[in-house]
Amino acid sequence: MKRLRLTHGDVPGAVRELRPSSERRDDVAAAVADIIEMVGNGGEEAVRRLSLRLDGVDVAEPRVPAAAIAAAVDGLAPAVRDALELLAANVRTVASELVPRPTRVVLPQGQVVSSRPVPVRRAGVYVPGGLAAYPSSAVMAIVPAQVAGVPGIAVCSPPGPDGRPHATALAACGLLGVDEVYAVGGAQAVAALALGTESIQPVDLLVGPGNAYVEEAKRRMFGQVGIESLAGPSELVVVADATAPVEPIAWDLLAQLEHGPGAQSVLVSTDPALLDAVAAELPPESAAVLIEADSLETAFFFVNAHGPEHVQLVIEGADEAVQDIVHAGAIFVGPYAGTAFGDYIVGSNHILPTGGHSRFSSGLAPAAFLRTQEVVELDAAACERLAGAVVVLADAEGFPGHGRSARVRAEALARTPGRVG
Repeated sequence: MKRLRLTHGDVPGAVRELRPSSERRDDVAAAVADIIEMVGNGGEEAVRRLSLRLDGVDVAEPRVPAAAIAAAVDGLAPAVRDALELLAANVRTVASELVPRPTRVVLPQGQVVSSRPVPVRRAGVYVPGGLAAYPSSAVMAIVPAQVAGVPGIAVCSPPGPDGRPHATALAACGLLGVDEVYAVGGAQAVAALALGTESIQPVDLLVGPGNAYVEEAKRRMFGQVGIESLAGPSELVVVADATAPVEPIAWDLLAQLEHGPGAQSVLVSTDPALLDAVAAELPPESAAVLIEADSLETAFFFVNAHGPEHVQLVIEGADEAVQDIVHAGAIFVGPYAGTAFGDYIVGSNHILPTGGHSRFSSGLAPAAFLRTQEVVELDAAACERLAGAVVVLADAEGFPGHGRSARVRAEALARTPGRVG
């Protein structure tokens, strides 16, 4: 457990201290570059060798049979099935409200500019494994893709000792009607989805959380495919004051650290008594970081400089304080809104930007799977009204062909018999 004191001027250094070291990032980048090269050159056989080396499992056939997915659904405990169905329903309801809508604008010169959201044809979903099963992540990634209308969804998840992804993750896919599931994990899964192999058709967009290796692989594959954000090791910053309940806050911090190596739990408070009380609830070996800030303004400055995945506001006036948080993946307001609710059931999406990427990225939503195409319609009148401005701007930029393209249309209209100019 680490204790820090924080003034406004200390914030940049505190944020740097919480970021992974450059040496660690360089090691991950080098390993991932090798994995991507192996998959690009060796295809499915390279994926098989990597699964044996990194996961300790020899997966001769990566695609999970439909019968195995159906059996996983049948094997779900009723309470787990009910919870997954509730999660899916809540995520679907929220996601449906977030879908970009078509637009149609008629401008003063008579032209019409419309937009239409068009889904990608194939989306690749990475569902983590290893330390735990993540059926909730499968739901969080698949449902927004379905709401967006993506026709092809392929899921990769690490193989367990039996050579298949965790049964509960398989069941989540089955409940949602997804039957293209591959027992491939880590950076090799990202490379296989992006580049394609003998049995995995390449995708247009990659989504899903993962460890530092998965995050780095997505970074390197961006451009070959789209990505929703860089979602690496999980992060939580709790901003609390003397009104905050000690035991729930302690469990929020501990729960976040369950996500494994690199996960980060930070409590920031202006009240040293609260920090002491929470520290007493945590095991001494906990990786949580407790920060005493000299003011709430400093605490908010720290949050915005850090840009964490999750922020909990457990302070008086939390509703109003939301406006002070500009960089965060998701914000949980008040003493009852623990991050665990967002991880599992409330309907918000838990696939969120980490590592400060909330400065420019958002949580996963249907918009990630949609491209907005503009459709332009010009009738004869609009063409005549706008051609002159096209010529002027094209000449100013040194592109006379552009101007001529507009001018010849207007001139042809002027020559049209019976046309009144």
